[in-house]
Amino acid sequence: MKIKQKLSRREFIFYLLTVSLFTLIVSKNEDKEEFYIDEYTNKKIKKYNSMRTISSKKELELAIESDHKNNKTIWVGKKLYTFAEIP
Repeated sequence: MKIKQKLSRREFIFYLLTVSLFTLIVSKNEDKEEFYIDEYTNKKIKKYNSMRTISSKKELELAIESDHKNNKTIWVGKKLYTFAEIP
C-alpha cells in the first residue's frame, strides 16, 4: 500500500513563487509587440511628428487626442495607433 506524501509548506511556497515568477515573465514578454511599418508610411509619420514637440506626458495625451480627431492613425495588427504613439 502506498502512502501519499503531502507537500511541505516550504515546497508549496517554492512552487507557488516559481509559477508566479514564470507567469509574470511570460506576460511581460507578450506586452512588447514589435511591428513593421512600410518605409513610405514611416517617413510620413516621422515628417508629421517632426513638426511638433512633445516634452511632457500632458502634451503627449493632447497630441494623441488631436491625432484621433484628425484621423492621423494607423492599424497595426489588431491595435489602432496614433502618429504620436509611434516613435
